[in-house]
Amino acid sequence: MNELLNELKWRGLLKDIANKEYLTEIVENKSKFYIGVDPTADSIHVGHFLSLNLANILNNHGLKPVLVIGGFTGMIGDPSGRNSEREVIDSSKMQHNIESITKQLSFLSKKLNMKDVEIFDNNNIYHEMNIVELFQKYGKLMNINNMLNKEAVKNRIEKGISYTEFSYQLFQAIDYFYLFKNKDVKLQIGGSDQWGNITAGIDLIKKINGADTKVSGLTINLLTDENGNKIGKTQGIPMWIDKNKTSAYALFQYFLNLNDETAKKLLARATLINEKDFNNILNLHEENPKIKNIQNELAKRFITNVHSEDDYKNAFELSKILFEEKYNEINKNHELFLNMVESIKNDNHSLMELLIKNNKIDSKRVFREFLNQNAIKINGVVVENENYVLNDDDFINNKYSFINIGKKNKLLIVK
Repeated sequence: MNELLNELKWRGLLKDIANKEYLTEIVENKSKFYIGVDPTADSIHVGHFLSLNLANILNNHGLKPVLVIGGFTGMIGDPSGRNSEREVIDSSKMQHNIESITKQLSFLSKKLNMKDVEIFDNNNIYHEMNIVELFQKYGKLMNINNMLNKEAVKNRIEKGISYTEFSYQLFQAIDYFYLFKNKDVKLQIGGSDQWGNITAGIDLIKKINGADTKVSGLTINLLTDENGNKIGKTQGIPMWIDKNKTSAYALFQYFLNLNDETAKKLLARATLINEKDFNNILNLHEENPKIKNIQNELAKRFITNVHSEDDYKNAFELSKILFEEKYNEINKNHELFLNMVESIKNDNHSLMELLIKNNKIDSKRVFREFLNQNAIKINGVVVENENYVLNDDDFINNKYSFINIGKKNKLLIVK
């Protein structure tokens, strides 16, 4: 067990352990553990992947993962880490999300060479349970004072919390009991905001099965960016694992633009880099921070893991081409990665009118200011005429143009 805990510690993952006295036996017996994923979308994002990588780390120490998709609890809504009520997802959309994430988790667990993985939808626990059984068998064992004292609930009491979200901890506790009883799961893993839900499950198991029941729980530190926001989004937009929703190029840019401290944490927690290599990367980075060794190593390992090595190479090459403004070097391989957030469609108006119409520039005055500073470029070529209209020659491969507005704002215009 010490080997596992030491790894979790150097990666900066380990937060709290419930029933630590049982954890050694659970690890030594290579028992089953579970991690939950709520299907609030049809793909997991970078933040969710941290849980899957954690499962991979535990799996490498011999424990067997049960990846629980919250098909039922996702409809309830977890109040943890939120200031307001979650929007209710309709059943047809939820079913689509469940099917998509099941396929995604299956693909990723195989790609990561995880062993003995089971994917389980917790709808299977509740589809035949009636309301009377719920309250008589489980509700009577949940102490309301304990439920009110859970951090996720206490944080929401003043602002208001519905009975639906208040009851979430009951259902997650039932999940743990069911998995313990039917699948011999003895350990639950979650972020530090899940501590209350995890301990509620342990309490329920002990009340039903006996106080000496050997089950445990382990929480990991939540990873946030420099603004205190959970990792996995940029400007409020999730960085999805599905390449049809977020391209490898967009992922590459996301990692490359992380600050050093966040990138360092993510490299340790979202990849299987060993401690020696990790420290070597940190040392290289300190020697020349401008090269961004940490960010590049993170991007390489992450994109290769969730997509492929070719995807990473093309994203890297495309990033270099765009940075150096060598747009004509873009080939068909690179086109797959031009899933840029900022893109608009050409409408044969002047470039100035096109940018103003699409709210990329505030006014003609602002456009002219950029123009006078030689800060408007088409495919790296400075625009001098305020009435300039994009023509066929401006579209690379007869498909798209890159517009620079100032030093940092790059826009893709599609023909």
